[in-house]
Amino acid sequence: MSITDEHKKRVIDVVTEKQLSSIMNNTKWERLQSAVLNTLSFPPPYQAKYVLNEVPSPEHFENDVWYHGDWIEGLIPFYAVEWIRVRPRYLRHQGKLLKPEVIDISKEFLSILRDLRIPYRLDNDSYFIYGYIADPGQLILGNSPSNS
Repeated sequence: MSITDEHKKRVIDVVTEKQLSSIMNNTKWERLQSAVLNTLSFPPPYQAKYVLNEVPSPEHFENDVWYHGDWIEGLIPFYAVEWIRVRPRYLRHQGKLLKPEVIDISKEFLSILRDLRIPYRLDNDSYFIYGYIADPGQLILGNSPSNS
């Protein structure tokens, strides 16, 4: 058994043990990744929680940040992602005397979720996208017209 196969088996075992439901698959993650990289003005920063890790990375992600997200290699392997918390904006530095400018692409990011029919949960300006979840009833389907 290869290292990848062993890792995947450990992920599946933990998902089963925690009784999590699968929400995303590789195809959905790949489509989301492609849409983010090809249609948005910048790749939004995110916090990722992996099934085999107790703590998300970065550990603290409550405020807007100055950096972009690594949407090329940062989420791989997709099968191990329990959830990501996306903040579709960043702080652009404007010099020492001026406050950073908030660059916000929330509407564009939400449009991607709707177009790809990706379920999510919105909490304090962050979009949570789940690979696996215990209670899928708390999610909003990406194409729901009541989302804003």
